[in-house]
Amino acid sequence: MKENIFKKYIGMILILLLFTIFMAGCNNAQKTKEITNIGDKQEEQIENNSQIKEQKSENIENEKSSSDNVVIIDGVAYKGYKGPVQGEIKYKEGTPADENSHSYKASGDIESPYHVDLIVTRDYGHKTIFCKNVGLVKDEVGMEVLFRNLDIQTAYGGGFVNAINGIESKFTFYTGKDRKKMDWFYWVNGILAPVGVAEYRPQPNDEIWWDYHDWSITMFIPAVIGSYPHPFINGFFGKNPGTVIMYTEDFKEEAEKLKQSLSDLGVKQVDTALFDPEVIKKPKKYYILVGVWNELAKNSKVIRDINKKNKLIGVYAKFQDGKLYGLNFKGKVISTHSEAGAIFAYASSIGSTRPIWMVTGTNDKGVKMALDILINNPNAIDRHFGAIISKDGVENIPYVD
Repeated sequence: MKENIFKKYIGMILILLLFTIFMAGCNNAQKTKEITNIGDKQEEQIENNSQIKEQKSENIENEKSSSDNVVIIDGVAYKGYKGPVQGEIKYKEGTPADENSHSYKASGDIESPYHVDLIVTRDYGHKTIFCKNVGLVKDEVGMEVLFRNLDIQTAYGGGFVNAINGIESKFTFYTGKDRKKMDWFYWVNGILAPVGVAEYRPQPNDEIWWDYHDWSITMFIPAVIGSYPHPFINGFFGKNPGTVIMYTEDFKEEAEKLKQSLSDLGVKQVDTALFDPEVIKKPKKYYILVGVWNELAKNSKVIRDINKKNKLIGVYAKFQDGKLYGLNFKGKVISTHSEAGAIFAYASSIGSTRPIWMVTGTNDKGVKMALDILINNPNAIDRHFGAIISKDGVENIPYVD
């Protein structure tokens, strides 16, 4: 009798223990469901917490909505974004580009809180092909901006822009008499980029300018003026060392007016100072030099060398015997001015990202004509490599004829 009672007691204990274990398991399962934060159907397919973490991470990094075609990357919404274009492109030397270089069709612009100005011209800015403010995905490379908005053809492993909208390099895939030094070059905020567009990461509000031209005389043009007031606002690659307007004694008042106009355009770091020839030997800031050419050049070897080397360094204005000469891209004199102003930019090399801007002229009146354009009508030099300002108006240099 006692033995039967003991067996029943042990059995009840075992049943109670099994029930406790079962309930604990149910509680754990319920806790797992509480932390998923995804749809019920997906919850049933997930077997452990590691799968849940992977799904959550993927959702945060790249959330897509089929109803409005919005992609969310790092918490920022981009409408119409189809993802990056990748892949290495093989080519064979001497074969026309349309046979061995991959060509992409523009996938279309996107809606984004970030934008850049994308400019495409040819013949030193004389002919505009494309000009639009376009969407930017933060931290993407510049090549992606091109792929969305232009028909791009690549070479050299996919990192070289061989053609834009059907206008191709005459050098890459050609040999013998058919090979010509005609190619695409690009500037960011008026500064020739020292890295390829597949490596450069544009900053919001940058201006990216591509131009197709002959480089048989001038291999590289380190700086252009047609993106004014860049780089003074944005700098280059997100870095801005600040701007100093340096003037000769007769132009202090005008330098202050130029400073105010730059401030009104959004330039945050701008100062004025009397011209010091030593400072421009190794520029630490962006410098804008204001003064009559002879006054600036008399104590500065740097400025005299600019005049001497002109076409070789991408400067197409020449001062001589009190006159200003406008040059074509081969260095030939096309126009002559006894009273005129000039605006152009100079940098010591392709790797230099701190150009020196010249606002100068044959005499006081010539300088003031150039200053008047910068202060009161800066759009007049838009997409100009350099400019001559005379009684006839504003001319883009170099000339192409």
